[in-house]
Amino acid sequence: MINIVVVSHSVRLAQGVEELARQMMRGDGCKLALAAGIDDDENPMGTDAIKVMAAIESVSDGTGIVVLMDLGSALLSAETALELLDPELAARVTLCSAPLVEGTLAAVVAANSGGSLEQVLAEAQEALQSKQTQLGEAIPTRESLNLPLNQGKSLSWKVRNPLGLHARPAARLTEVLSSFDAELVLEKHGQCANPRSLNQLAMLQVRQGDTIRLIADGIQADEALAAFKALAEQNFGETVSEQQPSLHGIPVEESISSGPVFQARSFWPQTLARHVGADDVLNEQQRLRIALQHTLSDLNKLAERTGTLIGKPQAAIFGAHSILLDDPDLQQAAYTRIAQRQCSAEQAWQQELEQIAADYRALDDEYLRARELDVRDILRRTLSHLQQQPIPAIVLNEPSILVMDELMPSEVVMLDRRMVLGICLSGGHALSHTAILAKTMGIPMVVGMHGCLSKTRSGQKAMLDAARGVLQLSH
Repeated sequence: MINIVVVSHSVRLAQGVEELARQMMRGDGCKLALAAGIDDDENPMGTDAIKVMAAIESVSDGTGIVVLMDLGSALLSAETALELLDPELAARVTLCSAPLVEGTLAAVVAANSGGSLEQVLAEAQEALQSKQTQLGEAIPTRESLNLPLNQGKSLSWKVRNPLGLHARPAARLTEVLSSFDAELVLEKHGQCANPRSLNQLAMLQVRQGDTIRLIADGIQADEALAAFKALAEQNFGETVSEQQPSLHGIPVEESISSGPVFQARSFWPQTLARHVGADDVLNEQQRLRIALQHTLSDLNKLAERTGTLIGKPQAAIFGAHSILLDDPDLQQAAYTRIAQRQCSAEQAWQQELEQIAADYRALDDEYLRARELDVRDILRRTLSHLQQQPIPAIVLNEPSILVMDELMPSEVVMLDRRMVLGICLSGGHALSHTAILAKTMGIPMVVGMHGCLSKTRSGQKAMLDAARGVLQLSH
């Protein structure tokens, strides 16, 4: 058994790390001890070698002890503690340079799963890789997995957890699979990871709706797959409500519907590039300021409507829109652009938000890429206030299948659910907030149906099979 000691200048920080770590621990696979702060009521921040020594001695029954520290003087205290310890015990202690929070969580999961000292240290040292991967930073990688995808037995599972395989369910999976005598690979969309490594699981970025496949080869391959299946059926130790919306936005219930087609075109306010004289800069800035206030008011009303009709988690979508819109740095950038380039409020705001949308589209994370539609939704609404061109409501006169090129999140919540039999979009994204809201409202929806506008006409009878992504048209 490998035990862990956390050394910190702050008692609160150490207790917070302990709280996080204990959520990852099950049973008595390892012990965790703290050595934090000093006994000085006026200046409690600091580290004490005697406290570190006592913490190490309290977990001395481990075959190895890993010590993680926050700041430089914590290392000095830990080194002093080693000198004070019995040499036999000191020989079993390893000081680890991993980041305190991430390193402790990774080390605890590895130790609690019965990992060796080398495995625990490796997990702790690589604890930042998931964050570095998401930020696009170059990182050293471990030796790749040797097990080919076509070797061994496998079992697939579609993840239902609302937050995917985040730290707690990933830690549970690591723990369950740790004891089997088998080579194991977890695969998602062609990417592979060692399911016994919390860090590698994090880098897979498994989200709700993703299908993962465990591949196993070896003496206990069948047992490992059976344990994986049993854990997956328990949603990896989490309670999952069947009413939670899927991030993919593709309904399961009410997936087949039939009725007439109703075509609608996406609305965008008409704007023209124009030069602004120096005397008009303040006026343009004021125009933008007023339009932003009106847009913020709209978003508050949308959040209120969504919370009442659908639910508070979905209302938070428009709360996030408000946060982006109300960003003082973003607003100041637009005001500065008006002044420096002497352009209209419309041009300045459009250029700033289109750049943000482009930044989202350039991200590797598919879920985050879909957030560009939220940015354009905000942009359209602000432009409509600047141009005094109200966004027309989508009104269906009879229950119909709505066919469009794209649909904004703010438009979905304004639809009359009784009139919408289904939605077909020539563009769109299955992970967009449009799809998430449609799913929550129980509206069958298909995105990426190229040609659905050119090959249909309003009033034409059709049947939508959202589960298969098929729109069958009558002649």
